[in-house]
Amino acid sequence: MSNQNTDIVKKMYDACMHKDAAAIKELTHPQYKLKDPMMEVNGVDELIAMIQSCPSDNKFENLTFISEGDKVVGTFDAVGSGSRMRMCSIITIQDSKVRSEEMFYDTAQISKEDREMMKKSMPGAKK
Repeated sequence: MSNQNTDIVKKMYDACMHKDAAAIKELTHPQYKLKDPMMEVNGVDELIAMIQSCPSDNKFENLTFISEGDKVVGTFDAVGSGSRMRMCSIITIQDSKVRSEEMFYDTAQISKEDREMMKKSMPGAKK
């Protein structure tokens, strides 16, 4: 089961990187919740809107996953327009879908310009 959960998370991260709304919808539990230092997202539609509204193309590198029961912990580098940030995420799987995610990273690494962009273009971003 743990490998299956890890595979679900890997597919989800790939779908998010490619802004693939259909795949995101297929992999995400309808009651999805994201808790992030900079934003909160409630539901798959909010998640898709947030990902699609991001003006920059982001990718994930150096991904490592550890799975235990219904939890998958991932560490990775989020790489965007001229930035790289190390992140950690705790993902809960329910009914073979991503049910919730809690992300951890150093918000001090986000430039003032990127903070402003997030506030303007991404629903759920904390003002």
